[in-house]
Amino acid sequence: MKRLILCFALLAACGGGNGALSFSVSTKTASATSRALAVASNINVQRVRINVGRLKLEGPGSGAASRDAGDDRDGGDDDGNEIEVRQGPFLIDLDAAALNGVVTKVFDADVPPGTYREFKLDIFPGASLQNASVVVDGTVGTSPFTFTSSLTAQQKKEGSFVVGGSSANVTLSIDPRSWFGTASAQLDPTVAANRTQIENNIRSSLDVFQDDDGEGHENHHRDH
Repeated sequence: MKRLILCFALLAACGGGNGALSFSVSTKTASATSRALAVASNINVQRVRINVGRLKLEGPGSGAASRDAGDDRDGGDDDGNEIEVRQGPFLIDLDAAALNGVVTKVFDADVPPGTYREFKLDIFPGASLQNASVVVDGTVGTSPFTFTSSLTAQQKKEGSFVVGGSSANVTLSIDPRSWFGTASAQLDPTVAANRTQIENNIRSSLDVFQDDDGEGHENHHRDH
């Protein structure tokens, strides 16, 4: 099953005091087609928009300066050494071509060098989506639909994330194919009774992990 991959590449900055973090979007298996992503038999996904509220690295990190983001919606597990990768919120906007394998760079950011113990990403409603957090456009059969949600979600991974020295990568993957059920148990996005299950499927499709080779697998999973 094809999974959408968001790659966060942590690289050493040439001659500078910070590391450069680039944020890219791709699908695991590239394809030359620009057609919609087919899911659940006759449901096609043509566009996905996600509001990312925050990307953070948390210490301890040798040489990493403390930068408190201030608006800590998750209750504040700050330890005084938290780096907000980029001032959010910002929008991920994936068209049919991006959903089928084109790598899309979203931004570059400078990050203080050091070794961090946790990477965290938050998804919540934002003004760019008119107070929604996820918007999916597609078709059910021949009829267009727009599924809009104000769900909140958080993904975090503990480990040893090194900025500076050698390349490293953190990947967030999402799987739109799982959102609207299966061919035998379809979740029509135009039916209000399906909303809760679809939102649960979106949340459960999220995963974040260290992926230094950028192939969409956690570092110790080399068998696929």
